[in-house]
Amino acid sequence: MSTLLVAPNFAIGSSIFGTKILNNTGKEIVLFGKFEAVIIAFVSASLLLLASLTRGIPTSLVQLNVAAILGVGVAKLGPKSIFRKTEVKKFFLMWLIAPVFAFCLCLLLTYLADKMGYLDL
Repeated sequence: MSTLLVAPNFAIGSSIFGTKILNNTGKEIVLFGKFEAVIIAFVSASLLLLASLTRGIPTSLVQLNVAAILGVGVAKLGPKSIFRKTEVKKFFLMWLIAPVFAFCLCLLLTYLADKMGYLDL
């Protein structure tokens, strides 16, 4: 049930912001060609299907694309040159901040729903 509620929001978010992030990521981290783009798409789709079908976990397509691009960058340029870039550091910082922010927001919304009586059985 949660997948039916959350998955459309991920689709809307990746449709609106995914292209810009993917273009910036591709230019800032590592330039890739058609073959690498196919690998990135295959890895992203495989991980997305694996997480959603086996565990029912809604997963961000944008984060999977960035992780696949980082993997291609590490394979092409090596880990030291990739992880020194400021864009990569920004991605890791956001990946640390986003779950904490989402947890706090969900906790606040649950508290408000409880106080307003929406959670009473």
